[in-house]
Amino acid sequence: MKQQLTRSAADKMIAGVCGGVARSFGIDSTLVRVVWALTSVFFFFPIAVYLVLWLVLPIDGGSTGLDEVKRAFSSNGSNQPPSDLR
Repeated sequence: MKQQLTRSAADKMIAGVCGGVARSFGIDSTLVRVVWALTSVFFFFPIAVYLVLWLVLPIDGGSTGLDEVKRAFSSNGSNQPPSDLR
């Protein structure tokens, strides 16, 4: 049975998309990464799909990439950068 498609928090190299896709379809994540990389060399489409999936898919039990981007660029009420950038 397929699992819900989410990004993997444990099996990730960049954003966890390939690890989540592999887990959802029950295949090895290395195979997904190799296929994704090879098709990305010849076509732009896999790169665009990866970015969309990163923005839309939630990480295991957490937020989506879009939520992370919003949080990074949101104003916290002061003109100071977030504490990790000070």
